[in-house]
Amino acid sequence: MIRPAFFLLVSTLHASSALAAESKPNFIVINIDDLGYADIGPFGSKLNRTPNIDRMAKEGRKLTSFYAAPVCSPSRAALMTGCYPKRALPIPHVLFPGDAVGLSPSEITVAEVLKDVGYATGIVGKWHLGDQPEMLPLKQGFDEWFGLPYSNDMGPGSDGSRSDLGKPLPEGNGKGQFPLPLLRNGKVVKRVMPDDQQSLVEIYTDEAVSFITRNKERPFFLYMPHNAVHFPLYPGKKWAGKSPNGIYSDWVEEVDWSVGRVLDTVREQGLSERTLVIFTTDNGGTPRAVNTPLRGFKGSTLEGGMRVPTIAWWPGKVPADTASDAIAGMFDILPTFAALAGGKVPADRKIDGANLWPILAGQPDAKPAHETFYFYRGMKLEAVRHGDWKLRLANLQEGKKNAKAPDPAPATAMLFNLKKDIGESENVAAANPEVVAKLESLVAEMKGDLGLDGPAPGSRALGKAENPAPIIGLDGKVRREFDASEK
Repeated sequence: MIRPAFFLLVSTLHASSALAAESKPNFIVINIDDLGYADIGPFGSKLNRTPNIDRMAKEGRKLTSFYAAPVCSPSRAALMTGCYPKRALPIPHVLFPGDAVGLSPSEITVAEVLKDVGYATGIVGKWHLGDQPEMLPLKQGFDEWFGLPYSNDMGPGSDGSRSDLGKPLPEGNGKGQFPLPLLRNGKVVKRVMPDDQQSLVEIYTDEAVSFITRNKERPFFLYMPHNAVHFPLYPGKKWAGKSPNGIYSDWVEEVDWSVGRVLDTVREQGLSERTLVIFTTDNGGTPRAVNTPLRGFKGSTLEGGMRVPTIAWWPGKVPADTASDAIAGMFDILPTFAALAGGKVPADRKIDGANLWPILAGQPDAKPAHETFYFYRGMKLEAVRHGDWKLRLANLQEGKKNAKAPDPAPATAMLFNLKKDIGESENVAAANPEVVAKLESLVAEMKGDLGLDGPAPGSRALGKAENPAPIIGLDGKVRREFDASEK
């Protein structure tokens, strides 16, 4: 006979479990690819209609000095590990299909930190931190994954990976252009063709809605890194040709729809009051984008290459219709989520990020999370910011298409006051030698850690596969898959 005390115990345990789940917030990170600083309404867009992101900003808090990296793989490494990219993924540029190296399985990701305290963890979208089985998301703390292993242009031109929607498809594979795979938990779902490119935003959104709905009874972390709006441009069939400003705007507006559907799902499931959503982008926009008032584009350490439009949304917790210009970045996501979830920031390694919650919550006594920020382009330190001051260490290349904003003439030191001159147009080094000296001392402090160029003592080892191979070979046959049972 089962006694009433047993039922009381079970009920108490169930109630305690439910209470524990409710005390831990859910986290959603929506990471857009190559979006410009002023491509959305809250950051000044006059071209793209973004009503859902506009509403998100009205209900949340804009972060106007939030930094990523110049290109995507390093930026994603910072988000995952809470570190400067050169510390966790010391590579000169980005990762490519079939590369032997990637984010080391020994790195502790934000997904692992949250999984350790009971979170369901999922990724829907682009990974780009290594495509060998030991480096894919299910080896990095995620329970499930649906998406592409890297950028949507990393496939054969004949498959639609090298030309925008409606443009002629180049013939042949192109040198080293392996077929682009769509994966579910490491297994190939299909070889990505033009119709698949055009459906990415919609199918990612459906997957995100499913993940939220399936995990609403427990705390969850959803990472949603879109392939949009990276070249090639493939707005969905419901969106292509619908904006008045061309194919790029079409895709930005479809992304806005996706953001709206995710937030609506959170509201409909009754999760608004315990869900923090971060909207951001992986690097500055390309010349197709609008980065006004910033100077430069993706690939540079100018503000337009690394300062990205970011919004934090959590009704009742994050103050509505507010903004913060505090220095923050991708590497702050791990320590912030860990603090809110009751997780542990790794103590056996250096973490560069900080807990941003006092700033996100708008606490009046919140201290800056960072007074200093270092701008690395691959392995090279090219600039440092301290407070409102930014010192450029070299004359940077902005790209041929940025002819409207030529670089200043080379100088020994290029100093800008970002509060007065966010566009980095006036070199005030000569008038502020003491500021130059201060920032140069900060550069000197970094020499023994992440260094100024090349290998450095503060960089950790990359993950490395012994026999690297592309997921799909040039012959169209699947070469490498990850068995979910091996997690």
